Amino acid sequence: MAKNREASQFNSLVNVNDTTGQVGIANSVGINTTTPQGSYALYVQGTTNVTGAINSETDVQVGGTSVLTSAQNDAVALAIALG
Repeated sequence: MAKNREASQFNSLVNVNDTTGQVGIANSVGINTTTPQGSYALYVQGTTNVTGAINSETDVQVGGTSVLTSAQNDAVALAIALG
């Protein structure tokens, strides 16, 4: 059975800016899980579909491999192959 909560129980965790409508959450958020893993601000368990861009100020990793490093290595290998 689901555990129902009153909105007042979330007041210390959720902040809403009445002017902009932005919502802030004080802890990590789990999607499809009640126990977000690690120190991630957003943890998604399961398959994710993204329409649009994924923006990162650092790097994106797929299966633990850096997309940035992989692309750089591919570019170097292509440059070497083309001479």
